[in-house]
Amino acid sequence: MKLRQSVAVLVAFLCSLLYVGAAAKKPKAESEDLFAQPKIFEIKIEIPSGSLESLKTDPHKYVRGVVREGSRVFTDAGIRLKGSSSFQPVEKKPSLAIKFNEFISGSRFYGHSKLFLDNSRQDPTFVCQAIGGDLFRAAGVPAPRHNFAHVELNGRDLGLYVIEEAVNKEFLAKYFSRTKGNLYEGSSADITEKLEKDSGDESLDQKDVKALAAAAKEPDPAARLKKLNSMLDVDRFIGFAATEVFTWHRGGYSLDKNNYRIYNDPGTNQMVFIPHGFEQLFGKPKGPLFPEWKGLLAKAILDTPEGKAKYKERMSKLMGSAFKADTITSRINQLSAIVKPMAGRDSTQGPNYENAVAQLRTRVLERAAFLDEELKKAGK
Repeated sequence: MKLRQSVAVLVAFLCSLLYVGAAAKKPKAESEDLFAQPKIFEIKIEIPSGSLESLKTDPHKYVRGVVREGSRVFTDAGIRLKGSSSFQPVEKKPSLAIKFNEFISGSRFYGHSKLFLDNSRQDPTFVCQAIGGDLFRAAGVPAPRHNFAHVELNGRDLGLYVIEEAVNKEFLAKYFSRTKGNLYEGSSADITEKLEKDSGDESLDQKDVKALAAAAKEPDPAARLKKLNSMLDVDRFIGFAATEVFTWHRGGYSLDKNNYRIYNDPGTNQMVFIPHGFEQLFGKPKGPLFPEWKGLLAKAILDTPEGKAKYKERMSKLMGSAFKADTITSRINQLSAIVKPMAGRDSTQGPNYENAVAQLRTRVLERAAFLDEELKKAGK
């Protein structure tokens, strides 16, 4: 009898360990749930009147607010306004950054410490960011994930928003073995300028970015690529540039020196470019296969014979796999069907929503057909 009791106690103990282990893994599972399936989350935000006034005078400083989603309540979330060309004041339809652990350490929303709520002011379809993220990741480039939310602020219905994953250490952990490297943010600035630093070491001199810029300015093409290969994941950068061109991400790095992140991966000692802010995609279906490169690195790599050949080869492969027009338009159909009921209620969209989606599908088809012909002319 004592033996049976001992076995029973041991089994119960082992089961408790399994339960604890499962519970310990729950935050990871929760973080995946936010983006696992496209849906519209119901998010209600409450900001005290004094904090609202603070956001009017200093929109980029976090204030305390309450965020509710179903049974989840975050009483001291950090909330601020975000955006440049899409910026709107708090009394209109502002884009928001929510940092759940700004005032309470360890606070997470579905496993995420920070998220963005984008008003999609520049994208009447509300689906371009999700499509862009899909395409960059399919090309082997780390990129934020997206979903949707119906947002209410202090009882005021703000309508449909795009939820965007923040590029932070949680994001980096999905793509890199180490997350303590330098993470930079580029906005209307090239690598020759001082970039905003989001995380990493405490030095202010940005030696790694300066070294990358110096290598990009090496006059000899062969020596330049050799130097760049030692500090930049050149192969991944070519995939990054090819995706920017295919989607005609005119607000990105290659075409505009804008909206990008750089992570200096300590696991490889190479820097990786991460896309950002792709609301306006496929705006120029006949944008050239070999455009005028605006970003210094794009020029330094893709204007060389070797870089140009690798870029053309990468674009050709992606056109036959990740960039298939029918797959993209099917994804557009899936996402737009989910957001249409809410998007159609938006005062800026209304009955024009279906037309906006139809135009996006048409631009995707035209873009794919045009680049296919350009690749044939270039000796695909």
